[in-house]
Amino acid sequence: MADGQSTLDRNDIQGLILRGYRMPQAAYLFYRFANAPAARAWLADLIDPVTTAAEWDARPEWCANVGLTYPALEVLELPAESLASFPADFREGMAARARDRLGDVGADLPASWDPSPPFATRGVHAMLLLSADDAGVLEEQLRVRHRQAAALPGVDLVGEEHAAALGKEDEQDREHFGFRDGISQPVLVGSGLEDGAATGRMPVAAGEFVLGHPDELGHVPMPLPEALGRNGTYAVYRKLRQHVVTFRNFLQDSGNGPLLAAKLMGRWPSGAPLVLAGEADDPELAADSTRNNDFDYTDDPIGYRCPRGAHIRRAHPRSTTISGRRHLLIRRGLPYGPPLAEGAPNDEDADRGLIGMFLNASIERQYEFVQRNWINDPNFDGLRNDRDPIVGSGERDFTWQRRPLPGRYTGLPRFVSVRGGEYFFLPSITAMRFLSATATSPEPV
Repeated sequence: MADGQSTLDRNDIQGLILRGYRMPQAAYLFYRFANAPAARAWLADLIDPVTTAAEWDARPEWCANVGLTYPALEVLELPAESLASFPADFREGMAARARDRLGDVGADLPASWDPSPPFATRGVHAMLLLSADDAGVLEEQLRVRHRQAAALPGVDLVGEEHAAALGKEDEQDREHFGFRDGISQPVLVGSGLEDGAATGRMPVAAGEFVLGHPDELGHVPMPLPEALGRNGTYAVYRKLRQHVVTFRNFLQDSGNGPLLAAKLMGRWPSGAPLVLAGEADDPELAADSTRNNDFDYTDDPIGYRCPRGAHIRRAHPRSTTISGRRHLLIRRGLPYGPPLAEGAPNDEDADRGLIGMFLNASIERQYEFVQRNWINDPNFDGLRNDRDPIVGSGERDFTWQRRPLPGRYTGLPRFVSVRGGEYFFLPSITAMRFLSATATSPEPV
């Protein structure tokens, strides 16, 4: 871990980055600006509503977070040297990098994405994420934000997505396939949250996720000027449609339903990892935050307990080296669309899935690396034609390491498909003030 870690200013950092509040209701609003004054006015209206990572006296009823695309920074008339200080991944955006940098193929490519929001044509300038504990509170905040935006000339709403936790309170961390989601999350040095990371995993250098702070190698990447770059991060927005009926039918036809599902995922539905619970689900283990994420694959190199191509093993191979720790992601997200009860009639045409938000200080080194080198690499860890069995793109197989002979499932159907996405910069509160006042000023305002 890098020395010289600085304490993070939680009053200046957007709360989504550090706190990871997971409210059961969310709406993602996407905007396009006609000119710089419109963009600045929109940002100015959101400085106070944006939720920071500061300590709460009491949990708020709703939270707000803001992200900007590179085209938005161009509209804001940032100086050329400031625009050039942003990395190529963010400047180019997801649509331009989907094939070569993410490994997407076929129907996952931008030509097949949903037309709204217009991500494929880079028609989105900003995202406002509203989160709430109650659907009524969320609807009230939506009315407020719609009225405010409508009153600003040159601000157009170009898309809106809604997401909500599934099921009852004790099942609200499940996704549509029925598995617990969001268990594995890094904790940052200097965040003040290290004591809550009772998982046996070492806290990671703040600069791996928050710009303007040392990363694991001691580097301090940051767009310029400092008032703009420091305490921000990058968010990858990715809409993933889940084909639940296809998934269930595949498991039923296999004859190994629940066990095969766990082998594909790498965890049981409760969240208990196969490495620690190889024979059957263990809800007690899954509920224990000191154990459910405290493992690696050192004692399972062949993959007899957790297959080498299982989703969680590919998404996070759990290397403890500095090199391995440089590809971590903070994962935020919620399901969207109606849940499908077990045994319910086939409604495969229903649109349901996951709105994923992946936070990182380097999209290329973190999110894109994970997608290209782990999720979509057909030869990951010595396998062949084994892209991620759950979220991998295109044609793929799955190998289940077992004695005396491995199981081999060829030509898996698509369980998840990409419906859109974009790269956003999540500015600090200081940066929001700077941008909303005058994007051409070289000094903090």
